[in-house]
Amino acid sequence: MSSNINTLVKMANDISNFFNADPDKEVAAEGMRNHIVKSWDLRMRKAIIAHITQHDGEGLSPLAKTAISRISA
Repeated sequence: MSSNINTLVKMANDISNFFNADPDKEVAAEGMRNHIVKSWDLRMRKAIIAHITQHDGEGLSPLAKTAISRISA
């Protein structure tokens, strides 16, 4: 993985750690998705979506994969 993707994966996992505290994982995934859509620029979102598409989201937490997959949908 490139250093840029490593950074984005780390950021996504940090965000997922915050939202994972919610016992309702559906609410957690939507909260994380909304945060990334509002806070990350388009290039960052495209890069992390491509990482899921091309590398099955290697290194991402399950919650991060779920939330980011919803962005590309």
